[in-house]
Amino acid sequence: MGKIIDNNGMPLLGATVVEKGTSNGTQSDMDGNFTLQITNPQNAILVISYVGFSTQEVPINGKKTIEITLEEDSEALSEVVVTALGIKSEKRALGYATAEVDGGNLSSVKATNNFVNALSGKVAGVQISSASSQPGSGARIVIRGGSSITGNNQPLLVVNGVPFDAANGSSSSGLADIDPNSIESLSVLKGAAASALYGSEAANGVILVTTKSGTFNMKPVISLSSSISFDDIYEIPLQDKWSQGYWQNDDWVYVDGNSSFTSTSFGPRISDVPGAQLYDRWDIFETGITNENSLSITGGGEKASYYISYSNLNNNGILSPLEFRRNAINANTSFKFTPKLTVSSNILYTTQKNERLFEDSSNSSFMNTLMATPNTWNPYPIYDEDGSLRSYRGGSRDPYTWVLDNVGATNERDRFAGTFIIEYEILDHLKFRSVTGISTTSAYSNSFYNLGGYASVQGSYSSSERFSRDIESTETITYDNDFGDFEVNVMLGHNIQENKWRGNYFNGNGLILPGIYNSTNVSGYSAYDDRGMFRSYSFFGQAMLGYKKMLYYTVTGRNDWASSLADSFFYPSHSLGLVFTELLPKNDILNFGKFRASYAKVGSPANAYARNNPLVSAGGDGVMWPFNGQRSYLSSSRIPNNNLTNEFKSEVELGLELRLLKSRLNFDISYYHNWSENQILSEQFLASTGYTYGTVNIGGITHKGLEVGINAVPIQTKFFNWDLSLNWSKDNSNVDRLGSNNEPISVGSYGYAIVDQPYPVIYGLGFLRDDEGRLVLDDTPGLSYGRPLADNSGNQILGQTAPEWIGSLRNTLSYKNLSLMFQFDVSKGGNLYSLNDHYLTYYGMAAHQNNRPDDNMTTFDGVMGHYDSAIGEVVVTSETPQPTRYDLYYQTVAQSVLEDNIMPKDYIKLREVQLAYNLPNKLVASAGLQDVQIAFSGRNLWRSFHDDFEGPDPEINTDGITNGNGYLSYSLPTTKTYSITLTAKF
Repeated sequence: MGKIIDNNGMPLLGATVVEKGTSNGTQSDMDGNFTLQITNPQNAILVISYVGFSTQEVPINGKKTIEITLEEDSEALSEVVVTALGIKSEKRALGYATAEVDGGNLSSVKATNNFVNALSGKVAGVQISSASSQPGSGARIVIRGGSSITGNNQPLLVVNGVPFDAANGSSSSGLADIDPNSIESLSVLKGAAASALYGSEAANGVILVTTKSGTFNMKPVISLSSSISFDDIYEIPLQDKWSQGYWQNDDWVYVDGNSSFTSTSFGPRISDVPGAQLYDRWDIFETGITNENSLSITGGGEKASYYISYSNLNNNGILSPLEFRRNAINANTSFKFTPKLTVSSNILYTTQKNERLFEDSSNSSFMNTLMATPNTWNPYPIYDEDGSLRSYRGGSRDPYTWVLDNVGATNERDRFAGTFIIEYEILDHLKFRSVTGISTTSAYSNSFYNLGGYASVQGSYSSSERFSRDIESTETITYDNDFGDFEVNVMLGHNIQENKWRGNYFNGNGLILPGIYNSTNVSGYSAYDDRGMFRSYSFFGQAMLGYKKMLYYTVTGRNDWASSLADSFFYPSHSLGLVFTELLPKNDILNFGKFRASYAKVGSPANAYARNNPLVSAGGDGVMWPFNGQRSYLSSSRIPNNNLTNEFKSEVELGLELRLLKSRLNFDISYYHNWSENQILSEQFLASTGYTYGTVNIGGITHKGLEVGINAVPIQTKFFNWDLSLNWSKDNSNVDRLGSNNEPISVGSYGYAIVDQPYPVIYGLGFLRDDEGRLVLDDTPGLSYGRPLADNSGNQILGQTAPEWIGSLRNTLSYKNLSLMFQFDVSKGGNLYSLNDHYLTYYGMAAHQNNRPDDNMTTFDGVMGHYDSAIGEVVVTSETPQPTRYDLYYQTVAQSVLEDNIMPKDYIKLREVQLAYNLPNKLVASAGLQDVQIAFSGRNLWRSFHDDFEGPDPEINTDGITNGNGYLSYSLPTTKTYSITLTAKF
């Protein structure tokens, strides 16, 4: 039995302990303790190693207990990190920014959707938002603001050295295929220089995931983790003082929704209506429960190592139909066949299934009906005595109680991913490495609408099946050697990949029997399929020259050939790292300092068949196809473009790394300036050309930004430790050009790209204002008198959707076996368009309508006037605003003016909290275990939004993974999560 500590008396977790000359080994636990059975205690020697510390050989000399103090290595600051293509490099040699996140920080606080949600706030310059709070939903990941105007801005995901199809959509995501419990580490390559070796796939950055693997010369260690989590909703703000009804004859009129009907809640105060009561719509929600269990075994001998794990996640959501299930198997092995030949494999197999509800503005959307339902209408019973479906408005909208059991969707996915790695030392300093991966995905989804609803009386059923197969192989030869004061590393490589896919799609209308959802139970249908393939191959190289461990220069180049384009493209990078502290006397103040500078050019690929003119089914001209039993196909109206190229992104990055006070205060600061050109956009063509549109290279966008990371250890004693981590980043974007006419381009979710504006902005109808910026109120006599006027001269820029800056603060306090961690995330600035607010204000259910005037008259802050089209100017007729009807304002002009529904996205969140306790080592050892930990954690337990925000969460984008990222439409409430986790090793 022994304990391993550093020179400050702090325990070292995960130090490797091996009996010299044997395969007998183990690792230290959270307290630095280890237990090892020695064959010959008198003569045995222990070899202890730990990253950043000098390896020690310690004779046992018959001792039963031993304490070993490891000394910090003089090269400790040269930590090794995983970079592009899985290359392990000294961090001090890099001329660009990277970020590393330990796998434990992704799995310790449970995030049901996928591991990416747990990445929030942990890396400067990385923005993460969710498509939905429903389990299994996708997550939007953007690094340094994105580079493509209308294309994909999600980073490349690489798992164990092979690109991994994230299949990241709003309702289902391949990100959830990766079990967070199996992740060893995660690296984020943020800039162009860091990711340049990926060439055409590197424009949006790269996320490298390395899963856990075995350790040579280590006895088997079995780890068991079991957790249970509870999800409680945050209620969405709504007005709760006014009843169903409307304004008539200078008074509020009550409607009960049973004998009389209306869609609005402009009735009297609930307290003023005899017999009326407030019904709590949130009672229908339940506490979501997630059970997650994980079992793994790891170890190895002199010639082989292994890691095998299985995990199971079962989530029952906040509503009875909502479910998410995942089963994941990981198996990683490594064999040393000879001292020069090592062969490794990684296998991942995952199944996932989620049952979900629709989130949109349709009349069959659960949240649409729930939020618009008047406070005073009792949703039960669902049916009248005659069996007809009840409705507070007399039809058209399905009651949310009915939707819950009769409308929904299912998504299922099976994925297999395997990687085979060969490493061979050809000669001293010359190595060959081959990484070959194959991934197959089978996905199935369906959606259904039962008979008997108002929105679709006959019902419907649709389904799709999609299969994809990705094959990739990368081979490299690397020469690495030192020549006196010089270090040389040269690598040459080749890559080839093939992606194939096929899909079948079925849309059926009119269910024959209620509640049976399959293709044989519809009265009419349409069906189609698609298939495709993409291939590419590349040659690349890298050369690094180092001098006296002080100055490092790295150059890379990659040339890509892709089946979707006619030409090949070359992507270079240059980076420089200067460790200037090597020029200074050694001291205890500034331990390490490095300047970084880099330039690189990377790309974003054109989609398969982007330059082709595909055939489409014939139609139109009064002819019904098939005609006489014959099907016909014609060329599409898209003009082929054989000169189409990839999008290109160039970037200059400068950085500074500092480590002070024996590395207790560390800074990592990056400034970047990138510009993207040759944007792939759609442009209209004159019909006389025979085509109506085409895909062309036009447009450009620029980003300038600053990223700051600070890590500190304010207090460090033998028993108490305080670690602090702060991340902050700011990205400023500008759209430079958008083609020949520079017309605004929609990028989804009410976001637009507009020349000389940040990317993206909300663009739509605003209010009319005079030269002093004051609202112009209608001076026309009648019901509209005193009401704000719309500016019908054209759309206005109503705000940018991206935040001004984002940041996080993470604290970890440790005392002996007890630790407390908590993390706050902050986002400042940015706006969204709320379709919730658009509709809810019409119905009188918005939260700010609690404060409506009793006489239904309100006075806006503005001036009386109108727009005179004859002179093209605003005419102010009075400086004194006049009152106007409160309800009619929201039911008229506010319904056409987007500006009325713009909301700020600012927030502060207590993102994560964890209190963990490791049972004393003696108690654990007496039970035959190595380590036992019990942890209580929480996610999103507290939050604060801008006073003008009235939605579920400003991080939610209902449209999913779009570039606009500024749209809210009847999304489900977000949740706070409480978890208990028990972990044991034996």
